[in-house]
Amino acid sequence: MLENNFIQIKKDLQQITNMLLLNGTLSECPGLVHGKMGIAVFFFHYARFTKHELFADYAMDVISEMLGQIHVDSPASYERGMAGIGVGFDYMIQNNFLSVEDDVCEDFDQRMVRAVMYDPWSNFSQYCGLIGYGRYWITRLRYQAPAVLARKCLSYIISQIDEKKQDIPVTEQVDVFCFLSDLQRISGFDNCFRLLEQCRRIWNLQSPDFIRDIPRLENSVVGNAVRIYQHHCYLHEPIQDKIDIALKQILNLDMEKSPVGTGLLNGYAGEGMMRLTALDRTNISWMNLL
Repeated sequence: MLENNFIQIKKDLQQITNMLLLNGTLSECPGLVHGKMGIAVFFFHYARFTKHELFADYAMDVISEMLGQIHVDSPASYERGMAGIGVGFDYMIQNNFLSVEDDVCEDFDQRMVRAVMYDPWSNFSQYCGLIGYGRYWITRLRYQAPAVLARKCLSYIISQIDEKKQDIPVTEQVDVFCFLSDLQRISGFDNCFRLLEQCRRIWNLQSPDFIRDIPRLENSVVGNAVRIYQHHCYLHEPIQDKIDIALKQILNLDMEKSPVGTGLLNGYAGEGMMRLTALDRTNISWMNLL
């Protein structure tokens, strides 16, 4: 039973925390999936779990270092750049980890407008392409000042999907499907339902398992759990037993065979979040970030 592993899981968490305290601010990548923003997400959650504000203070130190790395010409991508960082900030605000009076992403907006409307983009993927930019703009709809820009950019992304839907490769179709599924629930984007159904038919997305085929999440224990979670979110299937199985795949942390990085997907931050989820199932919404 998972309960019998709680002591080991807490021990692993202490090791993960120590490693990230030593190395978190040294990560070269500022981004959400592989870098500092993902590390900050872990420390905010860990601070709430342990009730020690020291870890929240460290999360703020990581964020400060991250902000010092980015500039007007920083990469826009979701995986390593400003789109993912912006989504990370929104997640922190929505979960009451940050309380801010000023719009922390205001300075990102012009860069992200340029990414969508003017810069060349190579694909529709979430991590490296147009859908990742769309994820950023969905979060900006919450704020009054950038909402007009957000709707303009999202409308452009929808038009590009509609225009090129016949040619979107299999490896990007699930990212587009999930994006349209989320967008069509938002007031003013009801027309996405028609496009969503067209895409499902053209791409033959009939199998109930198609959402589990997400290339960006392959070859990762964290990614495997996220695939199960997203399958539940978009197809509304029961999740508990399958998540239990995924969490039972957590191995005792071997510091000699450490994760390849410090981030959320393949690094210490993700290993830490998986263990926090094993201890407290209310901490599962972070999987939406990946």
